Amino acid sequence: MSSFQTGGVLRLQLVSIHPTLTKRQKIMTSELSRTPTAASSSAQLEPSLSPALWLGAGLITVGFLANTVQGALSKVAQSAIGPGQFLWLLLLFALGALLPVEIGRRGRDLQHGFDQKVLPYYVLRAVFGLCGFYFFIWAAGLGSLVSANVLLNTTPIFIPVIGAVVLGKQISLRLWGAIALGFVGLLLVVQPNADLLSNPANLIGLGSGLAAAIEFLTVRSLNQTQSPLSQTLYYLLIGSILMAPIALWQWQPLDAHTLKFTAGAAASFLTFQLLLVQAYRYAEPHQIGVFQYSSVIFSAIIGWLFFNEIPNWIAAVGMVLITLGGALAIYLTQKPQPEN
Repeated sequence: MSSFQTGGVLRLQLVSIHPTLTKRQKIMTSELSRTPTAASSSAQLEPSLSPALWLGAGLITVGFLANTVQGALSKVAQSAIGPGQFLWLLLLFALGALLPVEIGRRGRDLQHGFDQKVLPYYVLRAVFGLCGFYFFIWAAGLGSLVSANVLLNTTPIFIPVIGAVVLGKQISLRLWGAIALGFVGLLLVVQPNADLLSNPANLIGLGSGLAAAIEFLTVRSLNQTQSPLSQTLYYLLIGSILMAPIALWQWQPLDAHTLKFTAGAAASFLTFQLLLVQAYRYAEPHQIGVFQYSSVIFSAIIGWLFFNEIPNWIAAVGMVLITLGGALAIYLTQKPQPEN
């Protein structure tokens, strides 16, 4: 999500926080029990006026800025090393930054995740998360940073489709409309033609969105019992092991310049993870999930300023449609249903 949502979801995209009752929500519940009429009016105004909601939106926006910066740094680093070597080094740097925290916590998060029933989910999450992450940085290195970001952000469009096919979940007509809108935009961005295989950056980017969607569904299961820190630590540990053979196969000599960009990417990766966790403590996914598409704006600006990347008008229209379809899919999939 990388998003990696993964991304992502990424995607990687890609960390989902299990909904919990926050302090703000407990206060609202107490007020509802005391003054139903006034509290109902307050609840109607809360989504647009709540400082916590604005804080959550701000945190997730800054988080996706960090994720976009990570993608840009990976694009620069790949001028000297392959995506596998870059990703392995990023995982090691990030793991090295988190291990002292876990040591200070006396290994509680690692012990909590070391369960025979949970470990298969961690492995599954790592496999698809790494695929989404690898495809994203590979696509960004081969082609346009903004196209790679947009295609990673197809995760919300793929999730309900996978849920329907694999888990037998129902999809409403409105959600089908959002999915169709996103897929039309996808075709405009990818622009399948005879040149697609000679420069497969968009096809690889599309693979990152699909892999991040599967990762996201796995993370939903882990969120029921596992803390965000446990999930991040196991992702980094398992990922470092799985990526080691690919990194050694692609290995190129390292210089200080490349190491600097890789360390910066690792810092951006961890910043994204932490900010995403905090954002969903202040607001629900359906309220602020749309802000993940701020990464499209960030990547367009960075791509234009630093890489001279300007998408053609057909791709630009496709990016708008993917953003609209994905935003609607997030809202329609995750919004709470009214009680009867």
